[in-house]
Amino acid sequence: MKDAHQVHGLIVAAGKGLRLGADRPKQYLQITDKTVLEESVARLNVDALSDLTLVVAKDDAYAAKLSFDFAGEVHRTFGGDERWQSVKNGVKSIRDRGAKDTDWVLIHDAARPCLPRADLMAVLTALKQTTHDGVILAAPVVDTLKQVDGSSVVKTVSREGLWQAQTPQIFRLGALEKVLAEVAAQGLVITDEASGFEMLGLSVEVVAGSRLNMKLTYAEDLPLLRFILSDLIE
Repeated sequence: MKDAHQVHGLIVAAGKGLRLGADRPKQYLQITDKTVLEESVARLNVDALSDLTLVVAKDDAYAAKLSFDFAGEVHRTFGGDERWQSVKNGVKSIRDRGAKDTDWVLIHDAARPCLPRADLMAVLTALKQTTHDGVILAAPVVDTLKQVDGSSVVKTVSREGLWQAQTPQIFRLGALEKVLAEVAAQGLVITDEASGFEMLGLSVEVVAGSRLNMKLTYAEDLPLLRFILSDLIE
């Protein structure tokens, strides 16, 4: 995609991934002959992205030893205690290198190594015509949802109109900076960047993504992710 407004990639890799119970953060686990993070970076290696910023923990002992399959420049900066703080630091790094308000920032999870190329191109293509403040990948909820108290079912929740948010999530740099500043000022609790936009009344467009684009959360996810990658990697 050739556009006057550049698209800057941003991967947040500063988390600890404690739910996985591994001896290192989950993004640094070996999943093929590469780590999860290396595979996640490789999924973003397209001409449309002008560069990539990795946000890592200050005490990170792994990222500097890795080799990334990405044609553009790869930059590093340090994260914060919360995800949104890490994103904020990454956005500042992008801004400090001369990015413009109208440039796009594409945020991807370090623990999503199976992003299909078709999904990435679909969300990038949506940028050309969108009238929204952001564009995200998501997939419709297909399972029956139960609200549970302890171990008891309270009720079944309608899944109509419910989607599972994924990444990448893409936002204009200027708008993203303002949202993150408001999140900090108001002490808002957000689980992804799109939720910050929603809380402030800004519009977000959904592009339908594949269920293959799953996130590594628990140890039992690893075999499935390896199987998906064996089909994605040519």
